[in-house]
Parts: sequence; C-alpha cells; structure tokens
Amino acid sequence: MSNNQLLVTDFDTMQKSASALQKSGYFKDVASEAQAIVKVMAGAELGLPPFASMSGIHIIQGKPVIGANVMATLVKNDPRYDYRVAKCDNVECVIAWYEHGQKVGESSFTTDEAKHIGLMMKDSWKNYTSDMLFARAISRGARRYAPGIFGGSPVYTPDELNADVDEDGYVTGELVQTQAPAQTPEPSPQPAQPEPAPVDEPHAMTIEEAEAMVSQSMKCPYGEVETVQLTYALNAMLKKPTPENEKKRTAIQLIIKARQNGRPTQKAQTTLI
Repeated sequence: MSNNQLLVTDFDTMQKSASALQKSGYFKDVASEAQAIVKVMAGAELGLPPFASMSGIHIIQGKPVIGANVMATLVKNDPRYDYRVAKCDNVECVIAWYEHGQKVGESSFTTDEAKHIGLMMKDSWKNYTSDMLFARAISRGARRYAPGIFGGSPVYTPDELNADVDEDGYVTGELVQTQAPAQTPEPSPQPAQPEPAPVDEPHAMTIEEAEAMVSQSMKCPYGEVETVQLTYALNAMLKKPTPENEKKRTAIQLIIKARQNGRPTQKAQTTLI
C-alpha cells in the first residue's frame, strides 16, 4: 500500500476515534464531529494516526494544511525521499533534497522574501525567525521535490495561509475561513409591478482594473502577484475589515476567481491605491 492511500479502512473505528478526540475539547479548531473525521481522513491518506492528524493537520479554505514538523517527518519516513539542512539561521534557510539517494535540488527561504510579503511584522517571525524560515523552506521543497508523498496535491503550512503559529508550526490563533454566503429562500411570487424608471448603476470593477491596482506593501500590480500571496493579503483584510480596504478586497477576490477559471497572470497599467 502506497503512502498516499487511505490507511484507515474501518470507517466505524475512524469515526469513533475522531469523535472521542473532538469531544475531549483539546482541539479548539474542530467544532463538530464531521470536521474531526475530515482531519482524521486527511491524515490517514498520508499515513498519520488519528491523534497526529488532529494536532498536525488543519483545514483552511478547504485545503488540508500541515504543520512543518509533520511535513518534515513524512519526508523522512518515506523511503523515496530525504532532505538535509544545508544552512539555517536568522537570515536564510537552505535545504538539499534527495530522491532515491540522489540530490535533485534545493529549496530556500530568506528574510528578504519574508519582509517583501510582510511576514516580519508577525510575532512568530520576530521571535522564531530561523524556525519560520525552515517551515517555509521545507514546504517549498516538499511541493517541488517530494510530491509523491502528498498524492500530487499542493501542500502548505498554516503560516502560508496566514494562520498564526508557534515555533513548532502549530496553529495558535483563530483560523480565518473564507465561507460562501448563506443561501436565502426564494421569495414568493408577487403581483406584477410597474417597472421603475432606469437609474445609473455604479461602475462594476473589471478584471483589468483589478489587476492594475498596486498596494503600498507589495509595490507591484496585483496582477503580477502570486495567488498564494494575494490569499495572505485577503485573509489579513478579512481579519480587520475597513472601508478603505473594500476596493482592495474586491480586486483580490476578482483576480483569484478569474485565475481559478483559468485566467493567467496579466501585466497591466498600474494605478496606485
């Protein structure tokens, strides 16, 4: 059985384990038994036991997100892959990657990159810089050089999706979930009414206008920013929404939706906002 196959075949046993862990109250990010089962199932596909799945896996924006220590353990436990830390200090982390004993590449992350996307303002990055650099470097390398462990799906650490974490990569703050708007019942049919006089509707933002916007922190058009980085910015705005950020949120959401539908990154005329 390969590493990315579901190892827990007895659903009843898995359900009982997930239910007991959820009812213990030790896992504050799990609000229901169903959420606990999803975490245990996601971990089982990676070969993790239920407790490790509950503590090391989080579901953010519908994606299973794995702590850096768990990710590193999965790499070490897989006979195909291995890594060695070539350098890790408060400036840069460099990791060498191996497949079947042969070096296949390196992954790295630097404080310059962290500063560029606003990470160094976080307490975890100020207090545990080398640990956070390692988490980003191991995640970047796992996506590039060990995809077989994760069934070909992209993997991220909680910090990469803007969750607050400690030096071990475990979530410490409240997770921000992007939820679909609640569905409202359709209104009952009403008698026909005279059509109102036409009025000027507000201008709807186009994808070109959204891509042309530039934020003060990113220093480049939104259209040239990677989707993951736009997600960081959107989550930060959703945590502390302000009227000034409304236009920016609309632009980022428009770009992310367009890319999900296959639109490539565009370079557009910039408009400072």
